[in-house]
Amino acid sequence: MGEVSGLGPADVVAMLDAPVGAYVHVPFCTRICPFCPYNKVVPRTGQPGRYFAALLGEIRRYLDAGIAGPGGFTSLYVGGGTPTLFPEALAELLADFPVAGERAIEVLPTHGTPERLDTLRAMGFSAVSIGAQSFSDDVLRHLRRPHDAAETRAAVEAAVGRFDLVDVDLIVDVEYDDAHAGAFLRDLRTCLELGADQVSTYPLMRFGYTPFGRARHERRREHEVLAAATDIAASYGYERRSVWTFNRRSSASYTSITRRRFLGFGAGSSSFLGRNFLVNHFGVETYIAAVDRGELPIARRLQLGGAGGLAYDAFWQAYAGAIDLPALQASYGRLADVLRAPLALGAPAGLFAQPSGDGIHALTPRGFDRYHDLERWVTYHLIEPLWAEMLAEHDREGGRAAWATTVSARRGPLWPVVSRVLERPRPGQHR
Repeated sequence: MGEVSGLGPADVVAMLDAPVGAYVHVPFCTRICPFCPYNKVVPRTGQPGRYFAALLGEIRRYLDAGIAGPGGFTSLYVGGGTPTLFPEALAELLADFPVAGERAIEVLPTHGTPERLDTLRAMGFSAVSIGAQSFSDDVLRHLRRPHDAAETRAAVEAAVGRFDLVDVDLIVDVEYDDAHAGAFLRDLRTCLELGADQVSTYPLMRFGYTPFGRARHERRREHEVLAAATDIAASYGYERRSVWTFNRRSSASYTSITRRRFLGFGAGSSSFLGRNFLVNHFGVETYIAAVDRGELPIARRLQLGGAGGLAYDAFWQAYAGAIDLPALQASYGRLADVLRAPLALGAPAGLFAQPSGDGIHALTPRGFDRYHDLERWVTYHLIEPLWAEMLAEHDREGGRAAWATTVSARRGPLWPVVSRVLERPRPGQHR
């Protein structure tokens, strides 16, 4: 699979309809966690240096085209992989990166030492997300994480107070959790007692191409556990700020996926520009080769148009707890009025609270439950098949992502139809 032919930085700039945030992807891990579906590899000898050089080349091409505007990117989010694996290379990469707002990075607990966290702070990061997943050694072994409970706790303790915002990620796997006396809710209490500003409670997503494979989800039990988590959080002075996050009432939110416009840099990153969705190459060598040829490393383009962009925008607004109809109208004009009827019906159905005078439609607890189910359905029917196609690039590079058995991915009928309708160039055309 080659590049989206003829697409240059100026074309991408022209697609933007609003200020844009930046996402930078570092795909390297020293050990592969089998539940994680994101683009990641164990690096080859010499590969990280070549990758960061290519990443800098991609960033400079966009900056030269004026992508960030005079004020810089609205925010920066660095993820992976394990983005804290190469702090020196990351510091050099971001030294002249223009950001007007929050700078955030994911942190592996074993890297959450005071010394390394101070390095991140000196690099300008104002927010961190500690990938704890659990404070139970038993659960961490189940997830095959490269750290233990003591390291998890130490990382959170070291981060709190060092940054403007500290998020802690926890995994919810109710089938496993019920067999181990409610470990997740104990983990949540631990986060709140340690003073995290936000706790992100992600359900374990069993992508078919990962070693965890496919499994049925206990939908009602997940609803019950998240309702219990909401009550516990409230007793500590936290609120349910989104479908899966709990925030101290006075804190800001830590998030990447709900940025209204974002541009992705690196292998496996994606971009949402309002009416277009772009996906970079997943294969690290394929990505490097594209940049070395002087091309943007974009492998896929979904031309969403106004209707598709509106649907994407509203979907992630709902994840963040409320649909802002005036903001959608500002971006999509009268097209956004198609949401009026379903939003009006959502209040009597118990999915939304009665709208406020400013046109904000906030989700109710019932609405959160329905969105929880919808998000999983969208993930398995649209995201998983797309990522499986992209992860196949690693196979053509020599199988460095051998953890991803792409033939085992879900292959429902929806994604091929969406791809054929929206993708430019269309499947089968020259790229």
